[in-house]
Formats: sequence, structure tokens, C-alpha cells
Amino acid sequence: MKMLDKICINAMLRANVAKDKLESFLEEQDGVSNVVATLLILVIVVTLVTTFWGRLSEWANGLMDIIFKTKIS
Repeated sequence: MKMLDKICINAMLRANVAKDKLESFLEEQDGVSNVVATLLILVIVVTLVTTFWGRLSEWANGLMDIIFKTKIS
């Protein structure tokens, strides 16, 4: 019985520690603004790349033509 009591108490302590860590993480506001800013920058970059994909492709092909002295169609 002592072993089961120790396991139960240990599990309850770990659950309380996890709950406290989760509450402190959710109360923190600094990390959230950094994540939002990073996601916003990522969305802007993806939007620009998809918008100018044709021009980027032409530029990359031209660059490869110059480097390898070939013509890619």
C-alpha cells in the first residue's frame, strides 16, 4: 500500500507542477507578441513570393543562363 500511495502522491505533485507551469506560461504576454510578429512576417514573405513568382522564375533562369552559358526554356 505504501508504494501505491507514493505513486499517487508523486503523480499529484507532478500534475500540480504542470498546472502551475501552464498557468504561468499563459499569463506571460512577451512570447505571444513575438510569435505573432514572426507569423506576420512569414505571411508577408509568402505573399510576395507567390505574387512575383513569374518574375523570380525569369530572373533565376537568366542567372542560370549566365552562370552555365546555356539557354533554359
